[in-house]
Amino acid sequence: MGAQRVAGGVEDRTRSAGAAPGDRVALLHEGPRLTAARVLSLVVLGLMLVQSLLGLRVPGLYPEQPWAIAALRGNDLVTLLVVVPALAISLYRSTTRVSSASVTVWLGLLFYGVYNYAYYAFGAAFSDVFLLHVAAFSLSTYALVLLGSSLGVDALAAGIRTGPAARVVAAFTTLLGAGLVVAWGTFSVRFAVTGLLPDDVMPPQAVHLVYALDLGVLAPAFLVSGVLLWLRRPWGAVLAAAANVSAAAYLLVLEVGSGFQSDAGIGSATWASVPAIGGTVLCLLAAVTLLTGRTRAGVPSAPSRPR
Repeated sequence: MGAQRVAGGVEDRTRSAGAAPGDRVALLHEGPRLTAARVLSLVVLGLMLVQSLLGLRVPGLYPEQPWAIAALRGNDLVTLLVVVPALAISLYRSTTRVSSASVTVWLGLLFYGVYNYAYYAFGAAFSDVFLLHVAAFSLSTYALVLLGSSLGVDALAAGIRTGPAARVVAAFTTLLGAGLVVAWGTFSVRFAVTGLLPDDVMPPQAVHLVYALDLGVLAPAFLVSGVLLWLRRPWGAVLAAAANVSAAAYLLVLEVGSGFQSDAGIGSATWASVPAIGGTVLCLLAAVTLLTGRTRAGVPSAPSRPR
């Protein structure tokens, strides 16, 4: 009886960590790093909720130019109505009934937190909620690193689609990263040669931040994950799905922000931004394609080890 209880306890722990019956590969490696990732993610979730509510409800919170106020409030709306619920659900499911989809969405939305709050922390004017912005950026970064180091990558990749559909997503993801490099790189080279800045509603310092984050953070994420997915590497499957989840959320931010700018009568902004809407749909479709696919065959099993 004692041996049965011990065996049952081991099986329960294995299943709770995401392993299928009879398989010792865990989706998440339990241990201090995963616990810290969960705690920090909960804090990030609370910061997102509070910050977005304040941004939408407190008049004059952002001491910015009209175009920036509209963009930030559009960002707050998407964070509140889309990102916060999605992150809460993925956190809950990754604790109670873990799956490749729940963990990958969690990973992707933490990446959204890093990229999104970098704009608030480094690009927005000093405001009453500056510390919230810095905390959301910093804690998203640490939670992302801790979660990434706690992944059972082979087991996660086993739940992500393979085959021709994955190859299409790999090509799309790679081309998206390459497109950012070509577009922003071309404007940057043109400025170096001619001194001409991009013609946009944003001032040069804002354009500089966009280019720096896209070329330094976003484009490499798409290029690396797309190439690895094309090569059928487990990390490629996980990172490509997470990258497309994050991109779908942030492209929706651009669409809603453009709508807020349109309501404020700024430039040629519109609620019908074809690039933002099309990009949101394509990235969401790419993520759904990977995360609703059949289970991979032939993924090697290995014992899960606490880390």
